Amino acid sequence: MPATLDSQWYVSPDIYERERRTVWHDQWTMFCTSAEVAEPGSYVAESLAGWPILVVRSPDGVLRAHHNVCPHRAGPIAWPGTGTTGNLVCRYHGWAFGWDGQLKSARDFGDDPDLCPAESGLTPIDVDVWGHLVFVRLRTGGEGLASELSDFAARTAEFPMDSFVYGHRLVRHLDCNWKTYADNYLEGYHVPLLHPTLTRALDMSTYRVEVPGHDHCVHLCDTTEGSPSGGAWLFRYPNLAINVYADGMNVERIVPVDHRRTKVVYDYFAVDQRNIASMVEMSNVVLDEDQAICESVQRNLDAGLYRTGRLSPRHEGAVAWFQGRLRAEIS
Repeated sequence: MPATLDSQWYVSPDIYERERRTVWHDQWTMFCTSAEVAEPGSYVAESLAGWPILVVRSPDGVLRAHHNVCPHRAGPIAWPGTGTTGNLVCRYHGWAFGWDGQLKSARDFGDDPDLCPAESGLTPIDVDVWGHLVFVRLRTGGEGLASELSDFAARTAEFPMDSFVYGHRLVRHLDCNWKTYADNYLEGYHVPLLHPTLTRALDMSTYRVEVPGHDHCVHLCDTTEGSPSGGAWLFRYPNLAINVYADGMNVERIVPVDHRRTKVVYDYFAVDQRNIASMVEMSNVVLDEDQAICESVQRNLDAGLYRTGRLSPRHEGAVAWFQGRLRAEIS
C-alpha cells in the first residue's frame, strides 16, 4: 500500500489553491437540492471551495448557473442564500443581465464605445440534475452528468428514490481541512474505537470499503443479526456521500471553506417525513464523534511533527484510491 499524503496537503494554502483550480473546478459536484430551485425565479447562491456560484430557475423553467460575479467590478448578482428573484441585477451597481447571463443594460454607465454587451456577460457554469440533486461543473463542456454518474447511479437503482421527499438540512462547521474529514469517511478502521452506537449495530468483522470504479467507493457491512445492512452507503469523488434505504436517504457533502475549514452539509429525504427526526438524531451522534477526532487530527497535522504514514491494506484501500486521485489531478 502507498504512503499517505504528506501533511502539507492538509495545511498548505498553496495546495488548497491548486485543488480549487483542478478538483473543484473540473468535477461535477453536488451544489443544492432540486427542491430549492423548483419554482420559476428560485435561486441558490453559495460558494464552493471559494467559487461564488448562482443557480437559478428561469421563468421558462430552464435551470441555469453562473458565477455570482458581475463583470463590471465583481459585485454579487444575488446575496448568499436562497430566495426568489424576478431578474438578475448586480447588487453593487445595478447592471442587468438576462437569464442566459447576457448583459442587458449597464445602469447610468455613460458612453463607452468599448463596452461590448456580448463580452460583458456573466460567466456560465454547467448545471444538471440527477434525481433530487443539482450538480454544477465550473469547467464548461466535456462529458455530461448522466454519463459521469452512470456507474454510481446504478448502485442506487433498486431504491425508490423518486418517491422520497426532501425534509431537512443539517449543517456543521469543522475546524479541519476537507481531506482530513474525507479520509475519515473512507475507512471503517476507526469505527470500533469512536462510534459505539454503530459498533453495537454492525458486525465490524464484515466491514469493508470496496472501490469498484474510478469515481466511487462502497461501504459494506452486515448487521449484528447477521443480515446485510439493507441499504447502500456510497461515496463519489471528491466529496459526495449517500446513504440510501428503501424508505429514505441522507446525502452528505464535504465542502471546503478554505484550507483549514470545512462545512459538512446533510440533506434528508424520506417517504414518511416522520422518519427524518430519527435520521437527524443518528447523524448528529456520529458527526459529533467524527468532528472531535478530525479536529484533533488537524491540530496534530498543524503542529508540524507528523509528515507521512502507511495505509492499512486491510482497511484503508479507499483512502489510498482517494489520495491517489488527488495526487494525479494536482500534480
